[in-house]
Amino acid sequence: MSKGPIISAVTVIVLVLGVIGWFQLKDRTSSQGTAAAGACVEGDATLVVAADPDIAGPLRELAARFTETRPVIRDHCVSVSVHDADSAAVTGTLSAAPQGPWNADLGPAPALWIPATGEAVNRLSGTGAIDGQPKSVAFSPVVVAVPQELGRALTEARINWQNLPALQSGTDTLAEVGLDGWGSLKLALPTGTGSGATTSVLDAVAAATATVGTGPLDAAQAASPRVTTAIAALANSSTAIEGAPASTPDALTALANQNNPAQAPFHAVPATEQQIYAAGERAQHLVAFAPSGATPVADHPAAILAAPWVDETLSRAAAQFLDFLSQPEQVQDLVDAGFRVGDKTPPSTDWTPMPPLVQVLAPATGPAATQLAETFASPVIPQATTILLDISGSMGDNDGTGTRMSNTVGALSERIAALPNGSDVGLWVYSRGLNGSEPYRIEVPTGPMDENDRRERLETALRSLRPATATSTYASLIAAHESAVDGFVEGRPNSILLITDGPNDDTSTTREQLTSALTRAVHPVRIDVVSIDDNSDQETLQAVADQTGGTLIAVPSTQGPAIGGAFGELLL
Repeated sequence: MSKGPIISAVTVIVLVLGVIGWFQLKDRTSSQGTAAAGACVEGDATLVVAADPDIAGPLRELAARFTETRPVIRDHCVSVSVHDADSAAVTGTLSAAPQGPWNADLGPAPALWIPATGEAVNRLSGTGAIDGQPKSVAFSPVVVAVPQELGRALTEARINWQNLPALQSGTDTLAEVGLDGWGSLKLALPTGTGSGATTSVLDAVAAATATVGTGPLDAAQAASPRVTTAIAALANSSTAIEGAPASTPDALTALANQNNPAQAPFHAVPATEQQIYAAGERAQHLVAFAPSGATPVADHPAAILAAPWVDETLSRAAAQFLDFLSQPEQVQDLVDAGFRVGDKTPPSTDWTPMPPLVQVLAPATGPAATQLAETFASPVIPQATTILLDISGSMGDNDGTGTRMSNTVGALSERIAALPNGSDVGLWVYSRGLNGSEPYRIEVPTGPMDENDRRERLETALRSLRPATATSTYASLIAAHESAVDGFVEGRPNSILLITDGPNDDTSTTREQLTSALTRAVHPVRIDVVSIDDNSDQETLQAVADQTGGTLIAVPSTQGPAIGGAFGELLL
């Protein structure tokens, strides 16, 4: 046989075997590369998730499922650990120290934070604590859990968010909605762990009171007298409820166990629809009542933190975990737990009707949310105050860029503009010969700030004042105090706010007569004093304040912030 064909055949065989070997080597190299990538050569990494307690439970189950998929991110084997973390507590920690240190009392430092509402995230605006735009994981409308009888009555009466403070504070009673024997609405407002619904209700009441529709409420609206009055009324009435549980879950349990709802310590508590749904048959005597108007929503936004302890691996792990949560199987698990996700809604029950959301309230802006929280934490107790203003000749003396009179009037006007509607305020002025034989004149009788354009009347009266003649402090103070005692407003502090640069020029009324007149009062009306400059009568005025439980604040001048600060402290 010729050697040529044999050599050719061998050559072809060698070439074929070489090609096959090359492909095998390529596949082996590729497989080895893939195996190396999946071998977690960089070690383990744990994605810590801080979640509000109302969603932490379902998320823990989903985190375990995600970990079981053995995700590898940047050559790290990643697992997910979910910890309960109260939204307000995390907000406080991150706002105080956006770049750390983390508060270890809240658990391990998280890379991913899922609070109850977007309001918690809004309060961190401008701090640099959040990386990117948070994305809602699941949402639940914020409602008011009430006994079913009460829920039917409130629904039929079309009660809206703005009505709640009046029903709670006693301005109106539940008899107005056809429930005799219930008295005022006792709305408990828990602030403990898992009570984010309380914050959302404050936002809803404020937005409805300020008539901002679906919001968001801004800082100026949150600080307006109408809104601060409403929030203070909610806070003061809730504080008066004895034995109310500190957390929403505990309050729901206590409310569901009441045998006589009308006579219970409280009638209602804010909660998310999901919290009531999750209570199951334990909540069968309750119903989720949604007041008319824009509904606040616990949207559970997932926020990746921009903190020193969050590296690229953890940021990518957080993003991948969120993608996992958006897959159909995980979405259905969240719906089964009582949350709404996208257009999916849990089945209705007798205690959670699951109505469609017509209007959703946008969370308050960061500054507005802070203002609401501060008002709720330190609510002003409305007072009944008669301002007694000295307009004697010395109030016309120059003081800085204005006169004592103009500076005082300016500071008073600013304070009056900020007073809550629930306050009662009046204005008296005094100097010799103002009103025939009387040294005083009633410019605006004392009454509610939201009655008969009182703010405008007070402002007009103040701007029209001019310095007169001599001072008649004692006689005017006796008359104003007797009037306040006669018109005493029950259930709130009553006071006289005396503003004077003294001294008392009217010798027809002595210090002893003043002291004796105050002693005869049948109601406690305190006397607060703002004493201007070097007032030689200050010792007597201090004694008067001490006798009635009041306060004297001496200001060296009407120019500058001191006098405005005094009015802010004494005129509430």
